[in-house]
Amino acid sequence: MTTIPGTAHSGMNPHMLHKQTSPNAEKESSTRADLNAFLNDTLIELRQAEHIITRGKWRWSTAELAHHTFIYMHKFTGQLIMNGTKSHVVRKSACLSLPGTAIELISDEDHDIELYIIHFDLYRATEKTKARRIYERELSSPVTGWIQGPFYGIQRIAAQLTQLSNEGLETGLKAQLFLTELLHMLWPQEDQTDVGAGQEEPEQWLRSTLQYMRENYMHEIKLEKLAELADMHPSYYSQLFKSRMQKNPIEYITHLRMNRAKELLLTSDLRIRDVAREVGYRDEFYFSRRFRNHAGYAPTSYSKQVHRNIVSLSYPYTDHLMTLGITPCAAQIQGHLPHMPKSLTLPFHAYEPWEQGRQAFLDVNPELILTKDNAAAKAMEHIGDVAPIITIPWNQTDVFGHLHQIASIVDRTQAAKDWLDRHERKAERARKKIKELVGNITVAVGTLTPKGPRMYSHRNFGHVFYRTLQLAAPQLIQTELAGKSPGVGFNWLPFTPGEWDGLEADVLVLAINSMHEKATLLKEMASNPLWNSHPAVKNGRVHLIDWNSWVVYAPYSINIQLDEALYILTNKPSLL
Repeated sequence: MTTIPGTAHSGMNPHMLHKQTSPNAEKESSTRADLNAFLNDTLIELRQAEHIITRGKWRWSTAELAHHTFIYMHKFTGQLIMNGTKSHVVRKSACLSLPGTAIELISDEDHDIELYIIHFDLYRATEKTKARRIYERELSSPVTGWIQGPFYGIQRIAAQLTQLSNEGLETGLKAQLFLTELLHMLWPQEDQTDVGAGQEEPEQWLRSTLQYMRENYMHEIKLEKLAELADMHPSYYSQLFKSRMQKNPIEYITHLRMNRAKELLLTSDLRIRDVAREVGYRDEFYFSRRFRNHAGYAPTSYSKQVHRNIVSLSYPYTDHLMTLGITPCAAQIQGHLPHMPKSLTLPFHAYEPWEQGRQAFLDVNPELILTKDNAAAKAMEHIGDVAPIITIPWNQTDVFGHLHQIASIVDRTQAAKDWLDRHERKAERARKKIKELVGNITVAVGTLTPKGPRMYSHRNFGHVFYRTLQLAAPQLIQTELAGKSPGVGFNWLPFTPGEWDGLEADVLVLAINSMHEKATLLKEMASNPLWNSHPAVKNGRVHLIDWNSWVVYAPYSINIQLDEALYILTNKPSLL
């Protein structure tokens, strides 16, 4: 048995989907049109969706699947046995199995497990007339076997289907739409080809030459060198490169240089000649001419320009821009916003794959791209030639530091000052009301995450309670914060229910993900002595907040969180 990245198995190629022939239809071809034709004559019904999070030895099996079953293993190390064929899973993997399949999942010990199991049925139309349609259950599927991706989109839909299943909405229109979208994601693209042993991955020539250009743009790069790396004739390489990237290699390198120069002009005090040398120009006057031709104005005046066509690759920074009166032309979005820019499908963590295509960025023609430091490398890899990428470090400062930095870059310093003044007046009114109605209380703020329970300090979920409302944190949190800058030095610590030494508080606030999680937690608190030993639980002073609304650590969202915090502390009865 040979091990490959992601899965190790025999009997199937993990990089390709397997297409089945229906007994009632001709063999499906691998085009998007054929999938649409299949789905146009098909009803899809969700039967059950499960989200499983655990750790250690775990096993799930069935001698014969009753429904079509899709399994997405977000975190899983162990074996998947399908009709007797063993596959060793070592990271993110997904597979789709037909009814009647014998399947077994066995995890290794001492590993985190997070996976989704989705059961659904397909019904194909066997008679279609104006008067009626007759459907029969379809046991085959246009796609089965191992799925290559896209895992971020797959996880998003799997989570939505799980929520519908938990709420008893399996048969609704939403479930049908999400399942249809899922099948579209799983269907192979027209340009996918089988990658056999010893063959290069598709477009490897492009990836290798792009990487070379990103790493060496500040030096002289000849077309002949790039063509040599791609193992092509220079003319053919240039033509093929332009067909993929919408610009020729020399234009791509020039755009990399000019965008890097813009970044330095916006974020540093370097002189023009030093900027020129940093990006590969020895003659500052030649650089200035090239910059003017590219940007439309001289480098000396670039930092004074007002940039409004901005893309935000980070949902907190999207919030900051909105707070400053700027609606991005495209952005990653999370939580509540006054206006909704074009949404981009981007990873929430640096380790997740980048799935948003270049064309989405080219279509909006940004003047500036704003990102956190953990996404900067991927942004440079995918769109470094599209616009200057300004990185605002995430952990080096707090939400107010982020606001000042972004305001300085987009020339909205006064707008930032105005917001801070309004926010402080609002916070002062809220503090006064809490003191009058509740008095001096301690609050513990935690989250329940797949990585385990966490208790927060002055940043993220705890910001509003501790910094805005100036309420007291549990003693252990205060001890950890001693000598550290607010919002920077210490963020959270793990906790175990029942081990409350130093984490006692009058009020317990917990962020949760779903209604299912809420029901499970309340049931635990009512019966589990480990939870019951916390003073807030014993005294019935527990409040649950929505994780998605409170995860955004940024100005507009913080104002909304402040309203909710004031309400639950002064008006809303406890859930216990």
